[in-house]
Amino acid sequence: MKQTTMKFLAVLCITAFLVSCGGKSDKAKDDKTPLDTAKTAINEPPAAPMGELKLICKDLGVDSMDIPHFNVMLLRDGKETKIKTINACAAIPKEEYKTYDIPAEAIAACGGWYAGAGDYYYIIMLNGKSSVFEGWQDETQSEKGYHWKEISVK
Repeated sequence: MKQTTMKFLAVLCITAFLVSCGGKSDKAKDDKTPLDTAKTAINEPPAAPMGELKLICKDLGVDSMDIPHFNVMLLRDGKETKIKTINACAAIPKEEYKTYDIPAEAIAACGGWYAGAGDYYYIIMLNGKSSVFEGWQDETQSEKGYHWKEISVK
């Protein structure tokens, strides 16, 4: 082989070696550097976000006797589930929770009064899970209160 060809191959090999080593040495250095958790994101699975929780009143209109009907729906993680059909339904604002004996921590509440009786619902987080409570009141009841009880909604 000619001397110029040998010099060319030597320069080419040295250049290739330096280029390849430069990229690897930075990576090798990074691989051996301890993690500074204050500055480095740790690849852990993200915590499951709490899905949206709502109570929805769906107006079904009135029947042949002019009585209104509403479906109370639970919206949880994008899925609607029917709780019950009642005769009056509207969202209850947080500032009115105390009036209905609803805990201040409740996420949402709804219900309504029709023809001497009312049905009411609220959602609250208990032990990390959403719980739905149902209550009622009647104009003829002798005791006070809304008779709240936890109900199962699937």
